[in-house]
Amino acid sequence: MNALTADEDGMIPSFFGPEADTPLERLYVDFGGSRVAILATDVGDRLQAHLSADDPHGSKAAALDEIAAQRGAANGLATLDAFGRVLEDQLPDIAKSPQMVDWINVKAPAYGAVGDGTTDDTEAIHKAIAAAGIGGIVYFPRGVYLISAPLDLPKGVTLWGSHSNLMVGPGMKDEDFECFIRAAPSMTTGAMVQIIGDDDGTHPAINGEQRIINLMFDGSKVATGTLDGIYAKGNVQNVVMRDVCVRKMPNNGIITGSNTKEEMPYSWRLHSVMVDNCKGNGIVFDKQTDLTMFDVQVIGCWATGIRLTNSANTILEACRAEWNGGHGFHFTGAWGNWPGSGSVTMNACSTDRNGWDGVRVDATGNGPLLINALNTRRDGRNGGPGGGGYAGLALLNRAPVVVTGLGCYVGTDDGGTANTSPQYGVRVANARDVNVIGAYLHGLTAGVFQEGTNERVRFTAITTVAGNNYAEGRVTS
Repeated sequence: MNALTADEDGMIPSFFGPEADTPLERLYVDFGGSRVAILATDVGDRLQAHLSADDPHGSKAAALDEIAAQRGAANGLATLDAFGRVLEDQLPDIAKSPQMVDWINVKAPAYGAVGDGTTDDTEAIHKAIAAAGIGGIVYFPRGVYLISAPLDLPKGVTLWGSHSNLMVGPGMKDEDFECFIRAAPSMTTGAMVQIIGDDDGTHPAINGEQRIINLMFDGSKVATGTLDGIYAKGNVQNVVMRDVCVRKMPNNGIITGSNTKEEMPYSWRLHSVMVDNCKGNGIVFDKQTDLTMFDVQVIGCWATGIRLTNSANTILEACRAEWNGGHGFHFTGAWGNWPGSGSVTMNACSTDRNGWDGVRVDATGNGPLLINALNTRRDGRNGGPGGGGYAGLALLNRAPVVVTGLGCYVGTDDGGTANTSPQYGVRVANARDVNVIGAYLHGLTAGVFQEGTNERVRFTAITTVAGNNYAEGRVTS
């Protein structure tokens, strides 16, 4: 008898073939305990046999008839045939299924959005938003949706697009990526999207739980005015934005404000959000307690990129501020005099070619600002000439600041134009309780520049560069 016998480790050492008195398709394998028969099988034949067999719960025809009979009671859910496939007449079709479960297609006949960039779709989108209700999703297929009035979001509604153009870059044309909501030229005030938490007779006193996903908002056709991209006022909680772009607004990209009770929006989450070339600030949040911003970029705005005032317990992760006219990031105001505690944690963020300071901290309060792995580059352009006392990191704070891992680097614009900036790698003026640990600080005039009366300021394990002059050491004041 030919056999395969496992060794003491359970391994089969070699192949000997089948027994002489058995068909060739049968093989006995001995793993040391007992023999096991292995039979050759044509997997393709077995699969075809399985597919051609009758349904164990009845014939295929009966199964299909049962599905058809139950379809009306399926409550909008797609059902499967005997082979596990969605029936063709249950696939999304605007004419047949304007609403699939909680998804509302703005182009469905019941709502009538066109998305051709010319037709005013404001009323159609408002109808879809009103029909959505809490938990409903208003879906925007590809197209350009022109609006002439703000989209006022009620509680729990989601706006979901087919694609978010994060930025139309060099060599790319707007008409090649027609997937966005556009403000009409007449829309010179207000905001493209507004969320109001204020008992004003129209809105609820507490609003929130809106979602904006995979959408771009475009203000490029509005020549003048104060139009913002997304505006929230009052007690607006737990808003989430994911894969969202706000571009070319006449004013700010995303901004919040208080209601008559001085309540502010809070507990927001922003993931992969782009604010591009707005004529005001990029993002302005005041008292945004428990804010999380991950992979948020503000580029080319005429004023400050991201400005946070007293936003306790905030986390910024992998965020970037580039080519803005003012500061890249600005942490300001009196932190800690608002509900909530703590300050801000800033991890793995970067700046590049901002007009003023890359990161400016002039906050007060007792909560420490923690900055980890910050990389600043070519900030302090000051309109092109450089100078002006600007720095990659400017610390004018009375609140504690701890910086661990900092790189400040000089340079010119990409094309080699404008003067070298910033003037200083780090500028410290009238600051208190500053610790910078582990840094490479390169400024045109000085790597570190201190002025005024600074209290308990320490630089540890740093390299400073002024022009081309290098120095290493520790600075304590």
